Amino acid sequence: MAVKNAVIFVFFEQDRNGDDVLFEKNMDFFTLPQAERIRRTKVAVIGVGALGQMVAHQLVRSGFEKLILIDKDVLEYSNFNRQLYAVNSTVNQSKVAVLKARLLDIHPQIDVRTCETFLNESNGKELVSEADIVVDCVDDIETKVYLEKLIEELKVPLVHGAVEGWYGQVTTIFPGDRVLERLYMHRKKQDVAALMLTVSAVTALQVGEVIKLATGSGELLHHRVMFVDMMNSDFSWVAM
Repeated sequence: MAVKNAVIFVFFEQDRNGDDVLFEKNMDFFTLPQAERIRRTKVAVIGVGALGQMVAHQLVRSGFEKLILIDKDVLEYSNFNRQLYAVNSTVNQSKVAVLKARLLDIHPQIDVRTCETFLNESNGKELVSEADIVVDCVDDIETKVYLEKLIEELKVPLVHGAVEGWYGQVTTIFPGDRVLERLYMHRKKQDVAALMLTVSAVTALQVGEVIKLATGSGELLHHRVMFVDMMNSDFSWVAM
């Protein structure tokens, strides 16, 4: 154990000048090559409301250093029940700007590109063309279905997440899967917000999928949708 810790310490100190000492504990769970892949993987978070703020927060604390944050909304009092950085001092401020500032406060050396706009068919390819992994954190069903088509063109994976009240769902989609097209075939919009505990559960699953994609380890929720029922403490998946 002493030798392992010594190697980790040298890795962080020589390569990062001590900047990553706060994340040294992550090395109990990742190999050095895995940690390097995490650092170099660029993740686009589409929508930085309840899911997006928590996803980005967990990604940075997991060692990711390259993020693209996309959202046009501002923080409002109605966000307080479920959004990590919705507080009195941030009301009426840009969600992407507030999130970037909070993430840089955690890790000042990360590379965060913010796009204060809504992703759509006219700008989607340009906004996320550099991403290695795309994370779906929007609450607009039309945009979710478009994201599935976009990743086919970009040839990158999509980690989908959705929340409503006590319930949520997560799946990992590769180009050509067309899972969301089937999931949302008979549904056009979402009317119900989410509880913070549901957001926390769903984002933990989403970030787990991103880590597994980046490191090439573990079993993905591919061709499977994980359904989260926090009311009944039930996590179950359905093949797709």
